[in-house]
Amino acid sequence: MAVFLQGPSAMALTAGILLLSRSRSFGQPIPVSVVGDPAGITPVPGPALLHAPVLASCGVGRELGAGALVIVPGPASEPLAVSIAEDGGGEWFLVDRAGSGVHPASRAFVALCRSPHPELRSLARELRDALGMLGCPAEPALIDLLCGAPAPPLIRLSLALRAGQAMTGGPRVAVTSFLAPRADSLPDPLEAPVSRDGLLRARQDGRLSALLERAPLRLQDRLSDWVDGMLAADPAGDFCPLVCGLVEVLGHVASLPPQTMLPPLAPAADAVAVGLGAALGASSGESDANHALTSMFRFLGGRFVDEARYPVELEFPPPPEDRLQRWRWFCGATRRAADTADTLWRRIVDPAS
Repeated sequence: MAVFLQGPSAMALTAGILLLSRSRSFGQPIPVSVVGDPAGITPVPGPALLHAPVLASCGVGRELGAGALVIVPGPASEPLAVSIAEDGGGEWFLVDRAGSGVHPASRAFVALCRSPHPELRSLARELRDALGMLGCPAEPALIDLLCGAPAPPLIRLSLALRAGQAMTGGPRVAVTSFLAPRADSLPDPLEAPVSRDGLLRARQDGRLSALLERAPLRLQDRLSDWVDGMLAADPAGDFCPLVCGLVEVLGHVASLPPQTMLPPLAPAADAVAVGLGAALGASSGESDANHALTSMFRFLGGRFVDEARYPVELEFPPPPEDRLQRWRWFCGATRRAADTADTLWRRIVDPAS
């Protein structure tokens, strides 16, 4: 019995790899072919980082000892495409690898650190010191994670702290240990997304002070002076994305009750956070995820043919041009391919069912 697969390259290749692997493990190799020209396979370029058991089992971006973490290398000048959802099925975003930042907040952070004005560089140094107290190195990539990940603010904070701890190897720092107890009601975070006008109104009506008062007395003045200093030194609002992004996250931390903890990360998000440091430096190796599938398919004995009488048709939308959307398309196709391979395998081993 031979199986012929026809459809989107990522889907056909993944289904073929899974069928070949299973047939080999049962000691009865089944010929599997993909109908199409391998030269026309859609490229899915790196760098990229995600947690995907299907892709890892097919040999895409897998490193020994990293489980289902997938790290696809790419040019050092290109930002890292990241998904914190299992199998890359959620929204994708970019993380800096060149030290210039991707999210407006991280670009503002880099500009603040490189400012020719001493007062701005002093404010940048205070921010770096504050991040260091939390065990989080002052990297633009972590600011991208903190302000740009498609997740609630507290999850973004957990991601950044977990990634920072993995990069430095330092101990985990409980953010809530910096919260002072409150006898009265807890303050509400500022309405998201926090804007410069909203931040100015919150400072005027006392809502910002209520948030900062959750910090211990030794830190309240420093936090207040830093926010005031940033607003005073930035009349044009160039650093507004950074200040507003940090205040938004701070507001959600300040609204936590005493003796609590940040929400735990899902396994996929935790794996991505731990693997971020390695992914930021991954620039050598196979940088096309679809080409990696092709190589594995051929290694296992798969073939490409021009035509077949009764191929298994695999349907999926055409690949988009945008890199992030293409990665989401690619991950969706491979996930569907795994389900298709399961169905085909049951038909092969037990046709009566």
